[in-house]
Amino acid sequence: MNNNKNKNIIAIDEEVCYNCKHRIWLIAIGFGVRCGNDKINGFPKSIPSLRHTCSAFKMSEEKNRRPFKYD
Repeated sequence: MNNNKNKNIIAIDEEVCYNCKHRIWLIAIGFGVRCGNDKINGFPKSIPSLRHTCSAFKMSEEKNRRPFKYD
């Protein structure tokens, strides 16, 4: 895990939801960021934050990933 001096940046090697292959961006349709691994009544479960992690974490193989900066 990368220990960044700036806590507002999620590095691409951190084991958190932002870097997980199960993360689904449903923001455009009003559902936020969801976990494709967990489903409630057939619908992806919401995640508490992009820094959250769980036992189902698997590093994303997405080629265009980059560090995430937030305020």
